[in-house]
Amino acid sequence: MAEYDIAVIGSGPGGYVAAIRAAQKGAKTVVIERESVVGGVCLNWGCIPTKTLIHASELYRQLKEHGKNYGVLTNDLKVDLKQLVARKDEVVKLNAGGVEKLLNANGVDRVKGDAVIQAPGHIKAGDTDVHAKAIIIATGSEAAQIPGLETDGEKVITSTEALELTELPEKITVIGAGALGAEFACLWNNLGSKVTLVEMMPQVLPFEDEELTKRLGALWKRQGMDVRTGTKVSKINKNGGRMTVELEGDKAGEVESDLVLVGIGRKYNAEVVTNNPDLGVKVGKRNEILVNDRMETNVKGIYAVGDVTGITMLAHGASAEGLVAVENALGGDRRMSYRVLPACTFTTPEVAHVGLTEKQAKEQGIEVKTGKFMFMASGRAQCMAETDGMVKIVGDARTDEVLGVHIMGAEAGELIAVGAMAMQLEATVAEIAHTIHTHPTLSEAIMEAAEDYYGMSIHTPPKRK
Repeated sequence: MAEYDIAVIGSGPGGYVAAIRAAQKGAKTVVIERESVVGGVCLNWGCIPTKTLIHASELYRQLKEHGKNYGVLTNDLKVDLKQLVARKDEVVKLNAGGVEKLLNANGVDRVKGDAVIQAPGHIKAGDTDVHAKAIIIATGSEAAQIPGLETDGEKVITSTEALELTELPEKITVIGAGALGAEFACLWNNLGSKVTLVEMMPQVLPFEDEELTKRLGALWKRQGMDVRTGTKVSKINKNGGRMTVELEGDKAGEVESDLVLVGIGRKYNAEVVTNNPDLGVKVGKRNEILVNDRMETNVKGIYAVGDVTGITMLAHGASAEGLVAVENALGGDRRMSYRVLPACTFTTPEVAHVGLTEKQAKEQGIEVKTGKFMFMASGRAQCMAETDGMVKIVGDARTDEVLGVHIMGAEAGELIAVGAMAMQLEATVAEIAHTIHTHPTLSEAIMEAAEDYYGMSIHTPPKRK
């Protein structure tokens, strides 16, 4: 029977980060993983592979739309999906190998098998018994079957099957305009498929700032996508080859489709505790493992991080939670704060945010001011031919503290780190405005938005009185 200070169940971005940090702090650590590879969904079937495909689709789009203007002739431009999938696999393998090397270099042991916690401090994984002073659950989530929208892995698929497509369907219907659905919709639209994007909420990316997403939905329509918000799928008819998808709501009708991606619904992998109800770990109505801000469950010595807690579905959020859990498992007192947790959706263009939207701030009773700047007025955006986008800063009108930063445009996922740093340091909007930014860069748009907050943006025409 193996004895450890910390046992981590799951090797995704929550699990492997927690394990390495525990080992760095001198704890004898083991990772239990049921898959033959480390890295979890993010590295193998999520973040890394999708961004590889999205990057290729962006290269293709940019060359097709703008190549001629830059003297890059692309008369025979095409995409070899088989080669692209091979490149995706290569990137995944490289990253997974890197994580495995890091675990080994830090002296983290590994056990393969489905884990069930028998009792606090005791895990059964296959034929292996593991004892540990503390257990960190990082088992993640997986695509759930939705009644009436069941996937078959061929015609009606999840993102996992979408990653392996070696032929591009002519017509695709994407159900759900959240991060997952929106990213695949843009990916396929960039590559030339006729995409219908269906979202039951009134706007795409429903949890982003409304002003940005209204612009985004209109932009996608100009890019050739059939965007149907306020609409849901009532039935999928499989008639041999091409299917018909019946829609009801604001934009009801019938859509022909060769492929349907179900981009909604996640199932929390909580079986590690639910398969032993006598353990007493509390789960929520959605089967998520309940934790406090120290990432502790209600059972002493058992922690949970990442998707399985139902708090955030972000890889970097899981990693941050893993660090908090380790600190506390080793006798510290650290608490997880979600106030400064940036997020990015890698659509065309990207959308990123940190902090509160204007609507959320007002709902909290805060008097707000905003500053905005359009990418159209950015010299660097003009150089790149990526002028669709904007930056919006939400501030407390009383103190000018930055409450939120929202970006739609090229490299938004990189730019949002500026906003996150400002919020972490509890900066005012003036402090962003007074920080000299390199020219010509997209980051100047954040500075200009901060200046616009005070009505002093240099490159924004004054409002007519």
